[in-house]
Amino acid sequence: MVAGDTKITRNESAGNAVRDRIRGEIDKLYREGVVHGEDGFSKSLYPTSVTPGRGKFLGDLVRRLKPTATLEVGMGWGLSTLHMLEAMVENRGEHQPHIIMDPFQQQAYHNVALLVLREAGADQFIDYHSEPSEIFLPKLVEQGCQFDFAFIDGDHRFDGAFVDVVFVNKLLKPGGVMAVDDTELDAVHLACRFAETNWGYTFVGGHSDRGDAGAGRHRHRGSQARPQVSAYRKPLQEIERNQLHFNSFVKDFSPYLRINRLASNKLAHEGLVALRKGDREGARRAFREALRRDPIHAKNFFRYIRTYLPPGLARAFTGRSKGV
Repeated sequence: MVAGDTKITRNESAGNAVRDRIRGEIDKLYREGVVHGEDGFSKSLYPTSVTPGRGKFLGDLVRRLKPTATLEVGMGWGLSTLHMLEAMVENRGEHQPHIIMDPFQQQAYHNVALLVLREAGADQFIDYHSEPSEIFLPKLVEQGCQFDFAFIDGDHRFDGAFVDVVFVNKLLKPGGVMAVDDTELDAVHLACRFAETNWGYTFVGGHSDRGDAGAGRHRHRGSQARPQVSAYRKPLQEIERNQLHFNSFVKDFSPYLRINRLASNKLAHEGLVALRKGDREGARRAFREALRRDPIHAKNFFRYIRTYLPPGLARAFTGRSKGV
């Protein structure tokens, strides 16, 4: 059952007590680094849980926005929920029950988050549902629910992340904010980029625990490393779109493709030079690295194969009549 107009109110002294209890549970979990669930289950807090830095980002975001209707997709061990509920209690005002959906809470997480919230005295502030977001979010849309703030930390594959973003967009009020975890991942980043380029969402802030850009998963947003958690604001007025309106949301990947292709071409040239000198092992290393940089470049694949073939067979294999 979805909470309707039920409001949560707290007087100042009770609010302080609840806030302190939630903060105590947060500090305890980070200090011990272990979570405990049903039937004696225990597991390390990381790497599944949000870090203190990412949790603080979420809490500060809620403190600043002061939302009265909030939504969360996926809660894992429950730390992100605790950070947001702590901020909601501090905001003092009326607040509808925080709606959460997590279909894996019982099977994969042994109800750890629900137990953690109970220990913190915060379970009274939530409305939990075990249905998958792709099933439950459309129900909220059908009921006409609207939210000021939503946090998405569910399926990190593109199709799952995109579906969550699509339905959260329908549920957010104009000017509402959508926070998304793991936005350094290409799949999640692409879903958010669609919201920016096609619906007019604006990036309002993010946080990363990493100090370097790294490679592969952790790429750049402009001149800065992509945040691990990001927040986007829905425009106050919906962008008018006709059936032909579509803005590419993958253009920011093209610089990486160009850089990788340039590096691959340079390595391929080094490999060809090594082949002409008879250095087959050196050529093999160069072509192998070129393929790692640009795996869809077919020519380098065949060049790499040539390094394992006798010269005569290599010439026949590549259609060359001269040279190696």
